[in-house]
Amino acid sequence: PPTTPPLGTSLLSSFADCRKQLEEGNLAVLPTETVYGLAANGLSHSAVKKIFRLKGRPTVNPVILHVQNIQRALEYAEVCEQALKLAKYFWPGPLTLLLKKKEIVPGIVTANLNTVGLRSPSNETFQAMLNCLDFPLAAPSANPSNRTSPTTASQVVDFFGIDCPPVLDDGPANLGIESTILDLTSSTPCVVRPGHISAGLIGECLDLEVKTSKKFHDIESPEQISPGSAQLHYAPLTPTLLHSSQESCLNYKAFSNSDLLLLPDATKNQNFKGLACSIDYLSKDGDLKEIAHSIYRKLHEADRAKFSKLHLCLLDEKDELALAINDRITRACGKK
Repeated sequence: PPTTPPLGTSLLSSFADCRKQLEEGNLAVLPTETVYGLAANGLSHSAVKKIFRLKGRPTVNPVILHVQNIQRALEYAEVCEQALKLAKYFWPGPLTLLLKKKEIVPGIVTANLNTVGLRSPSNETFQAMLNCLDFPLAAPSANPSNRTSPTTASQVVDFFGIDCPPVLDDGPANLGIESTILDLTSSTPCVVRPGHISAGLIGECLDLEVKTSKKFHDIESPEQISPGSAQLHYAPLTPTLLHSSQESCLNYKAFSNSDLLLLPDATKNQNFKGLACSIDYLSKDGDLKEIAHSIYRKLHEADRAKFSKLHLCLLDEKDELALAINDRITRACGKK
């Protein structure tokens, strides 16, 4: 476990100090609209290496480069017409474009692949930092590898303790799950990580059908084309059991008093009152945006409460945001 900072010590920092750390090749934690990111100079091998070292992240897992706009993206990747159109429509925002990289991008960023993920966050604080720097920022989620992504500054401090880099606190992240990743390197655009921006919306913008990969990870391959594609990812420390539906939770017979069942919709609480476990909810009424916003916070809270087991169930909805949430729930439980 991380060493707790001495009483009275604050790891929260100023904009100016975080900027200085980044310019000197060090790490800083910055807010985005999705989750908090562990940021470093994305053109510096040694700076990005510090991200991998602190997170314990495998070097076969690439990281995303964050840029102000599509004009800056032109410096780091081969930007196609589809990327230009999508950036005009969705940037800044939670859409990562996977493109052919240029030589300027270090191999450590891309896991030595010839592709790079580029994104322009809509968080004003992050954009202000980019505007002060002459390099893009590599900024995966600010958590140990495979753990739950942080949506508040305090969660980052909980993860890293005294080893935590300076944290720029901007309140809770607005969205709560990571960006959609769209692969534009093949003949047909394909969503390889679902998020708030759906394949349908992307398809409307491009005026063509955009599919979502049915296999977000390949456990047979040591390389991962997309960040966040490991079989076990976004996972709490609490042992977690995946249920295929809320109905299967009702039929489960092995709940204990020290278990927590985390359900999507509080309006259905009457159905679960007889279960021998604690129950909490991801939303008041099943609203998918509220569920996406709260899921990582609820997983952090479950760890803090030290339940013996956490039970999660997949959403029944077929909406693409529900698909993204189910992807995170499935990975939190370490299931294919």
